[in-house]
Amino acid sequence: MTTDPNRPDMSDEEIDSICCGLTRNAAKVRYLRRLGLRVDQRPNGRPLVARIEWARLYGPTPTAAPPAASNGPRWKTPAGAR
Repeated sequence: MTTDPNRPDMSDEEIDSICCGLTRNAAKVRYLRRLGLRVDQRPNGRPLVARIEWARLYGPTPTAAPPAASNGPRWKTPAGAR
């Protein structure tokens, strides 16, 4: 299976590998929707899934931003100080 990262939608080959065992297009659409994906249908009935939609659920998780530096100035004054 070859994937083209520049293609905005997932290829039929990719969708078939996700929905292995399912042959009917309506069953594939239902299965993909149960996975939590937003799925449209092509004019021929095949599922249409945006690549970014797949990456949103099953792509790599973004790493957390590093904490802010703690050696900066302290703008708060102690309680009770005037």
